[in-house]
Amino acid sequence: MRTPTRPRLPRRRGTARHGGLEGGAEGGARPGPVEVAASGAASPGAAGRGLGWLTLPRLWVVVVLGAIGVLQLATPTNAIDLAYHVRAGELMAQTHAVLRTDVFAWPTAGKPWLDQNWGAQLVLYGLWRLGGFGLLAVVNAVVTVAAWGLVMLACRKVTGNLRVVAGAVLLGYIASVFIFAARPQMFSVLLFAAELWLLEVARRRPLALAGVPLLMVAWANTHGAFVVGLALVAVEAVVAACRRDGRTAARLGLALAAGVAALLANPWGAGVLRYAVALPTNPHVTAGVTEWAPPSVRDPAGAALFAVLAVLVVALARARAPARAAGQVARIVPLTALALWTTRAEVWWGLALPLVLVSLARGQEPRTPGADRGTPLLTGSILLLLALAMAAVAPGTRSVLVPASRSAPRLTAAPAATADWLAAHPQPGRMLNFQPWGSYLEFRLGPAVKPAVDSRIELTPAAFWDDYYAIVSGRWDTQRLLDRHAVSYVVTDARKTPDLVAGLEASGGWRLAFRSRDERVFVRR
Repeated sequence: MRTPTRPRLPRRRGTARHGGLEGGAEGGARPGPVEVAASGAASPGAAGRGLGWLTLPRLWVVVVLGAIGVLQLATPTNAIDLAYHVRAGELMAQTHAVLRTDVFAWPTAGKPWLDQNWGAQLVLYGLWRLGGFGLLAVVNAVVTVAAWGLVMLACRKVTGNLRVVAGAVLLGYIASVFIFAARPQMFSVLLFAAELWLLEVARRRPLALAGVPLLMVAWANTHGAFVVGLALVAVEAVVAACRRDGRTAARLGLALAAGVAALLANPWGAGVLRYAVALPTNPHVTAGVTEWAPPSVRDPAGAALFAVLAVLVVALARARAPARAAGQVARIVPLTALALWTTRAEVWWGLALPLVLVSLARGQEPRTPGADRGTPLLTGSILLLLALAMAAVAPGTRSVLVPASRSAPRLTAAPAATADWLAAHPQPGRMLNFQPWGSYLEFRLGPAVKPAVDSRIELTPAAFWDDYYAIVSGRWDTQRLLDRHAVSYVVTDARKTPDLVAGLEASGGWRLAFRSRDERVFVRR
């Protein structure tokens, strides 16, 4: 006779599964009771009808990611660190060769140029050709949302509480909101977030570390922040060694070595490593670019960083078991030091912050069944508001829904009227330009017309920068400096360089050839 067996019970719909947004944490933490209770309360088939699947915790996630998308779309696109990249990508597409010498600015024309962003420039040019700067703004928003989505998935490996995850991501974004922009760095943002996710997955699936060198190949050919990505793996290896987890430390060390080797897969080989280290340590870069300066409470970006940093300190002080978050804290410490050294590093600190916060978060009491089920009317209204907000700020639909926005410039730091005039009235000789306008002038007129200075602060000689700052400040020897560099015409902003404009207007050797709002072009008599 066969021994009777107990019939196998069917799996409950509320049982957590690995890998999904509402699934179990792969880092060892089980899903919080909030999500399990909410799922268990759903009637059979209810999750597949209408908005029944969108529980309140899930709605928090959608709202946070949607708000990030809206804010990114609403932020004006800046030409300073974007326009010349598009033009460089166009030149490479036309010549089928990587740019190795400077073709844009006359003080450095023909000199070696390590164009480490060449891969990003080709992508930016391709996108611009498809849809102009409007499409670049949309892609930047999509990339930013995707990066924070990866951070959310990494947080889900630590906790199952989606409310905590959404709140932590929102704080991380607030701390770095002023740094996201359409430029090559947006690819670094996505790669850094992908690396955070890979490292969390690797705690349970070590083979995920094989993705690190693949990330580094893309990183080395798009943006110099791959150094931060390498440091992230190094910190993880040190933490594993301190825990006497030799196997994990060895795996991370191997991934780090493979990542360094993968960086050599670029047109300049080891040269990109020297470039990435030399750029942030260049005194003219740190002194001349606001983003490279230390954060200040007087600046919105610095104020946001210090406010969220205070939240992190409170979370550390109130944590019941901070030891379980030791690895995440060890990761955020060097990133904090980096963010306090340069404002531009706030983005890496903000992306890594949510993992620390969710690791420190306290557990919550189980909720009653159905407590996390939102009403369809409320859920639908919130989704509709998000959709309308995105449509109102997105390029293309913005001008239709908000007619007043048609007169707003699509790009900031873009002297379009001056570029039009110079294209119609070419000027002989050398140009001295307002530095923030250099990128757009190169995009519109280069390389036939070469400005004096642009966004590549590290490329221009230090002595020339000293003369430039003296000229735009209207110093007593401005005319002598213009003569020294044989400048034939000056393109500048009357509001940002009032002393220079006043000096040229008072001088008998210059005449105002063009003006449009704050844009001015002076030529020698």
